[in-house]
Amino acid sequence: MHLRNITFSLFQLTVLAIQAGCLLLLVMARFGQNPPETLPLATIVFFGAMLSGPLHSLSRDWSGRRFAAATAVAVAASLLLSLLLQGSADHSPEWLLAPAVALLLTGLLRLPARRTGDMLSAMTVYSACTVLANYTLDSFLPVADFFLVNVGTFFFGVTFTQRDRVHAFGRRNVYRMIAFAALANVFMSLTVGTPIRYVVVAFVAILIAETADTEIYHRLLHRPWLVRVARSNAVSAPLDTLIFTLLAFWGEPFATPQWLTQVIVTDVLVKYGASIVVAFGVISWLKQANWIRPQLQEEPGRADA
Repeated sequence: MHLRNITFSLFQLTVLAIQAGCLLLLVMARFGQNPPETLPLATIVFFGAMLSGPLHSLSRDWSGRRFAAATAVAVAASLLLSLLLQGSADHSPEWLLAPAVALLLTGLLRLPARRTGDMLSAMTVYSACTVLANYTLDSFLPVADFFLVNVGTFFFGVTFTQRDRVHAFGRRNVYRMIAFAALANVFMSLTVGTPIRYVVVAFVAILIAETADTEIYHRLLHRPWLVRVARSNAVSAPLDTLIFTLLAFWGEPFATPQWLTQVIVTDVLVKYGASIVVAFGVISWLKQANWIRPQLQEEPGRADA
């Protein structure tokens, strides 16, 4: 009973964080070359889709009645938070769409078989993160005197671990997920005007880095899952950063050798660090709680499907 109350509370806090996170995303996006006045509607939708992942992990074992009750409480809390945030000059009622999308997708992920729902959840988070990463790729946060943190790096760091979760369902599903994410990014580029150069370069980098990661991961199937994540990401994270940074920004007036070095070093550290934190922190904890144990274990004959 105590654990159920904790998950219920975490569910509510996550839903509130989704709407509040829209403000944080807007602030970080304003460090870009063309600071937006508001978040595009498509960005809000994908941000909500990204947070459906943790909501699914928290509620996947609930009964239909408990999920309905949690959703009702979350909707009421979101409406209250929207009223409180109206005092902010940047607030938009459209931010309510983010928790609405997250709750809707969480409900839909309960419909298929448990294992399929887990796979689709990871795919959803992966695809949404790639979209948000490309949206914020020209936003850089200065840290100390040397580091330049690309905002998109935070989202890409999450994609590495989500991809590693999908590895449990076979190579074919990994590449299907990458293809769907590519289509989602083309849609986003056409909708909000993300430079197509970023989208194309990002997926050239993803295709090369993901292929390397997938092959390394599947050669380590005899090792523990967290070892596979750490070792495959040790190759894919720097590979992705080098390819993208050099192809996307080479030739730009601001892309001096020192600037490129700062971005590459910071991106590698943040991407790898974010993926490890997710893997050893959130996912490891959820695995111990027996919420995502089945999806992190390969079934006989499924690993190379």
